[in-house]
Amino acid sequence: MRVKSEFCKVENCGKPKDKRRGSAYCMMHRSRRSRFKSINLPEKKLPDGVFKICKKHGGLKEDDVYRVPNRNWVQCKICRSQSMIKFEEIHPGRDTNKSRNFIFVGGKGKFRVDKTIYEQLFEKQKGLCAICHLPETMLSANKKSIKRLAIDHSHDSSLIRELLCHHCNVSLGGFKDSVELLLSAIAYLEKHK
Repeated sequence: MRVKSEFCKVENCGKPKDKRRGSAYCMMHRSRRSRFKSINLPEKKLPDGVFKICKKHGGLKEDDVYRVPNRNWVQCKICRSQSMIKFEEIHPGRDTNKSRNFIFVGGKGKFRVDKTIYEQLFEKQKGLCAICHLPETMLSANKKSIKRLAIDHSHDSSLIRELLCHHCNVSLGGFKDSVELLLSAIAYLEKHK
């Protein structure tokens, strides 16, 4: 008696079969077979000298593309300038740099803080964390620069408190802004000195 496998037919895949379609393959390999007539992705070979292919303007050289800052993707310079002109026609006089006057705070940018307020706090604290009194040392996501001090705020009232380094900010969050938990942690550390 032959035992049916619950996993994809492709060697070393390990994903479950796409049972809804009654396929011997997982969802990824099944869709590849239907699109490309193979379980492998086709190689994208561009002609010599072509960096990217634009749907409207065809093959583009490296000088013809705009690299989006801090992202791993590029755009056609012509399409980008046309879309910016179209945006200006639809929204005349609108300042496209408006959001750059703000720093977004909280999970997924729940609210924003004016940069001048941030700069005032930064100068008042002399660029140091309000808790440990040290400068920020944490690197940004691109590992090229040091992060700015975090804007600590009350989760109840959303009022800004002060600027904290990454470690102090995460620590307060871990203790859920609870004075009782922090006192308990201090007592624990004193006990195990």
